[in-house]
Amino acid sequence: MEAKRIIVIGGGIAGLSAAQAAREKDGEARIHLICGEETIPYYRTKIYDLLGETPLEKLFVRNHQWFIDKNIQAVNGRVVAVDRQAKQIKLADGSRLDYDTLVIATGGRGRRPSLPGSDQDRVTTFRTVADVRRLRELPGPTVVIGGGVLGLEAAWHLSLEGRPVVVVERGDWLLQRQLDAEAAAFFLRIAESAGMRIALRGDVSYIDETKVVLSDSRAFEAAAVIFAAGTEPVISLAKNIDLTCAKGIVVDENMATDDQAIFACGDCVEFQGRLEGRWPVSMAQGAVAGENAAGGSAVYRPQPAPYFINAMGVSIWSQGNISSEDHFSNRETAANNFAKLFFAPDQTLQGAILIGSTAKAMQLKKAIDQKIAKEEAIQILS
Repeated sequence: MEAKRIIVIGGGIAGLSAAQAAREKDGEARIHLICGEETIPYYRTKIYDLLGETPLEKLFVRNHQWFIDKNIQAVNGRVVAVDRQAKQIKLADGSRLDYDTLVIATGGRGRRPSLPGSDQDRVTTFRTVADVRRLRELPGPTVVIGGGVLGLEAAWHLSLEGRPVVVVERGDWLLQRQLDAEAAAFFLRIAESAGMRIALRGDVSYIDETKVVLSDSRAFEAAAVIFAAGTEPVISLAKNIDLTCAKGIVVDENMATDDQAIFACGDCVEFQGRLEGRWPVSMAQGAVAGENAAGGSAVYRPQPAPYFINAMGVSIWSQGNISSEDHFSNRETAANNFAKLFFAPDQTLQGAILIGSTAKAMQLKKAIDQKIAKEEAIQILS
């Protein structure tokens, strides 16, 4: 019996996890991992390190020897077509590969809003190695549009190089997925104390030859402009072969599409009406897709994952529902430490935020999972 042919399209963490899970399920399968970039998978969440002296190899999730040991063929190329009837993919160089099962893990691309000036050469997104290389070719004052995790990390590392940097956030506070208004105000003080310029409620109107101009007429000098305002799923390949797509490629709990030979996972998929766009989710979905592509019957069960990030030189951790009106907080302003707990109507712990010291993060995670009582939860912070 011939070995099963499994192709995974996408060199992000979802694709890598799929290839690994497929190998663990089937030790004899012929597995190809098609990486759209000219590198093997790397920690995309840490690409800001490349702004300094960190070599790309330090960011590899798995090194080249791992692929040799696992007998997984990593291919640097771009898939331009899939033939569902022939079960074959075509790459940009004209080569073709046959498959028995296919995993689509094409991920997401940095969102680049269409506004006057956004198509200039000095404007880039911040998601790939190529983006970082482009940015390094654009010295001088920099405007980062987007107050999320990657945007803040890019801003911080660029400022450490001595660049003047302004972060423009259209919302009322930074890190809106990770912090509530009170925690964000505490964090803003830290960021501004570190020398960062933050422009909140900043709606970009246009980008001219020298600056970024907001709708309220605020303007910031910009030799380089970074869009770090979220991502959008890359689903054109799936659409071209008539797989069901909404905001993303629609999959079921097995990460299966409406073609029984094709699975999908990661930032490009929509599961139960949701686009997640988070590293732990992509890992989990990739593992399910890869195992099932190799003949398994794994089921994806969403699990609440915490946010743990470093921004502006300070650690931030949050998990659960952080929008409850019933809450408790304490702060040590001089030490830049902040903690806040959020409680459900039944007075049980349902969410938490830590800024600065995150030593009690794992204890709080367990407490959230166990839904401990309010008084007991507050004691954790004492």
